Amino acid sequence: MDKICLKENGLSVTFGINEEQVVELLDFSAEGQESKAVSMPDAPHPLMEVQISGKSTRAMHGYKHNMEGASLDFHYVSHEICEQEGGKELLIRLETAYRLAAVYHMRFYDEIPMVQVWTQLENRGKESIGLEYVSSFIYQGLCKNGQKPYYDKTDIYVPNNSWASETQWIQRDAADLNLAGMTVDGFELPGFGNNRFWYGSSSSWTTCEYLPMGIAADRETNEVFFFQIDTSGQWHAEYGSGAGKCLYLALSGPTGAEHGWWKNLRPGESFATVPAAFGVSFGGVNEAIAALTKYRRAIRRPNADDEKLNVVFNDYMNCLMGDPTDEKERAIIDKAAQMGCEYYCLDCGWYDDGLWWNRVGEWKESAERFPNGLKSVCAYANSKGMKMGLWLEIEVMGITCPLADQLPDDWFICRHGKRHMDNGRYLLDFRNPDVRAYCRGVVDRLIRDYGVEYFKVDYNVTMGFGSDLHSDSCADAILEHYRCLYRWYEEIFRDYPDLVIENCGSGAQRMDYGMLRLLSLQSTSDQTDAVLNSYIAANVASAVTPEQAGMWVFPYETDEEHIIWNMVNGLLLRPYISGRVWNMESSGMRLMQEGIALYKKIRGHIRTGVPFFPLGFGHINDEVLAYGILDQDVAYLSVFAPKTDEATIPLPDDWKDAKVSVLYPADGRCAYSCRDGSLYVKFPQKTAARLFQIVVD
Repeated sequence: MDKICLKENGLSVTFGINEEQVVELLDFSAEGQESKAVSMPDAPHPLMEVQISGKSTRAMHGYKHNMEGASLDFHYVSHEICEQEGGKELLIRLETAYRLAAVYHMRFYDEIPMVQVWTQLENRGKESIGLEYVSSFIYQGLCKNGQKPYYDKTDIYVPNNSWASETQWIQRDAADLNLAGMTVDGFELPGFGNNRFWYGSSSSWTTCEYLPMGIAADRETNEVFFFQIDTSGQWHAEYGSGAGKCLYLALSGPTGAEHGWWKNLRPGESFATVPAAFGVSFGGVNEAIAALTKYRRAIRRPNADDEKLNVVFNDYMNCLMGDPTDEKERAIIDKAAQMGCEYYCLDCGWYDDGLWWNRVGEWKESAERFPNGLKSVCAYANSKGMKMGLWLEIEVMGITCPLADQLPDDWFICRHGKRHMDNGRYLLDFRNPDVRAYCRGVVDRLIRDYGVEYFKVDYNVTMGFGSDLHSDSCADAILEHYRCLYRWYEEIFRDYPDLVIENCGSGAQRMDYGMLRLLSLQSTSDQTDAVLNSYIAANVASAVTPEQAGMWVFPYETDEEHIIWNMVNGLLLRPYISGRVWNMESSGMRLMQEGIALYKKIRGHIRTGVPFFPLGFGHINDEVLAYGILDQDVAYLSVFAPKTDEATIPLPDDWKDAKVSVLYPADGRCAYSCRDGSLYVKFPQKTAARLFQIVVD
């Protein structure tokens, strides 16, 4: 068997070309790990899985995606390794006898133990080909090294996500997920059963139920595998038992079986899968998230906002809650400027006199709310030293918006001859160039007429399972909508390179790196309770780089510990300042000013450091939460005690001589000590939080 072997950035990757010229991904391990082969002569592990209409699957498989029918039809043609800025890229060219060609891309990133993989298919034949499944990435060898079988030693971390309860990871044993060996007539047959464990997204909210990422840890070898799917629509992540006692992971965008996806690839046409990233290192969740953080920074659009980490005041959460007026805004702008905020975002409600939900879409200011004009409010924020922002929900149009009745149906997501409606909104279809032109005109007008330099772009509804108008399948319409939306954003940033755009979707229902590859900020939740918000703050850097993770700091009580708690929620992320600032006493204002000034001092470390979780990922019943940023020889650690007045935080062995101090609040207000390898904190009361600095010698 001929082989393609690469050792890059702590990764050891081996492809094999068997006698039938089928290319297999034989090994993907941490460099230095003694690896086992997983391929079997009668059950090869091709580097991609493809299902074509009219082709049978390869074996009894249930609903699994590791035995698709056309996968073995692709034969090796050539390969090359190209030097790219920041890393290398492997390209493997394949083709079938019926002239369906493929280029398999594996992109490496310098000093990051992670690759990005995608496949480009091209129909070079004379007949159309119906695609039902194409993997973005598949590897049939997770946790194969060591002596034990995978089902006796594998932890799988499931990234649950929900509205106001984001990034709530659950650790599960592989056997508990029915990913165990099977016995038939006395013979052990691991890999030949129908068992799989999968999760994904069903519509245009990528992260409504799960994050498009995952972690699998080998308790025996200490290898940890991690992945991310870089798309904003439907996606599918699947673990399953494979031939040869192996555990496979298959990643993709929409599928035929789960989403009804079908793509009619006509002669001369091509199709690219959504990108998926995969990596492995030694360690645990901290090492996995550190690698994912570096990867996210590597693929992200370079922008000044993610370099500086501007402090944003937003008038929505526990503040005006979508009921702005000229008078209210000016009073809050004064408070925001006094605190030291750098951007001021006027949230929803500015475009309608009363209940605005079903009337969005024209994006013209309400004369009743702003009798002096919205431009005067924007100018007032500018006069206080802040740049102005506005809320938009650009992909929707309310069903009572006057413009909606004047537009043709092909502006909207449609099924069965009707416009799809979700909670009083129509969904605009960005595949239509007229839609893109109209929405671009809105952005241009608001920038030109009001001097807007920041947009909070929300997305509070979903398009169901897609559109049957001008599409091969409803699911394919979602995929193409997002690809057109990405290009729309790219054109905006081409013309307005310093424009800041925040990604929001009912908080974090669309928190993915299809969007965050382009947009510099992410709203991480709609949670309005400060204590419950800490369970999100303690985990959210697992899903988003810390500098992109917008976290509400929204005090709604005057108690100083309440204000401190809110500020600690945001200090190691990107604080979105809000709350009932008109009720804030002078002592509370001083605490807010102190916290924002501190953030400006340490935000350079947040931008370059990596997250760590000394207690693991937090869970909603935990009495203590801890989340930190490590940047070379300095660490910052947020400690929360929602249900107690004390905390014990284990520290790494090589930190035994570290110097620990309380950073926020500056006067400490707690007792603490380091001994026996742990940080011990005694708070003045139950439900208190502090930010610590740890200098590592």
